[in-house]
Amino acid sequence: MQKRLSAVALLVVVLLLVTVTTVAAQTTTVTANIPVPQPGSNVIAGTWDPQCAGNLVTVTDSNGIVLGTATIQADGSFTVYLSRPLEIGESVTVSSPCGPNSLLTTIGPIPVPEAGTLLMLGAGLAGLAGYAGLRWRARK
Repeated sequence: MQKRLSAVALLVVVLLLVTVTTVAAQTTTVTANIPVPQPGSNVIAGTWDPQCAGNLVTVTDSNGIVLGTATIQADGSFTVYLSRPLEIGESVTVSSPCGPNSLLTTIGPIPVPEAGTLLMLGAGLAGLAGYAGLRWRARK
């Protein structure tokens, strides 16, 4: 009788361990919402599925070097403070064991229109405003 009781107790312990391991490895199919960070930024913030609360978010560069980590909060938000500012054209990977995939964010250069483009745009808008003014005066 005692052997049977200890076998049942062992089975219960094994089932509890399997249940705890399954809960700890919980994943989600909801993708993270992470705005593209600007060059020079030291922070990457976003939201993940609230089911992932307590999991670690890791930011790595293209060489696999960890730039920072953070824990997902109960509301799904996270803020990773990076060890260095991001550079123009740099790629970083934001990942969590809970998420469906690692997210690759490319920090691109900020596009600035050429001076000629700005001049043509300004002239076009001035011409359009002048035409609208003539039409309005003609209606009166």
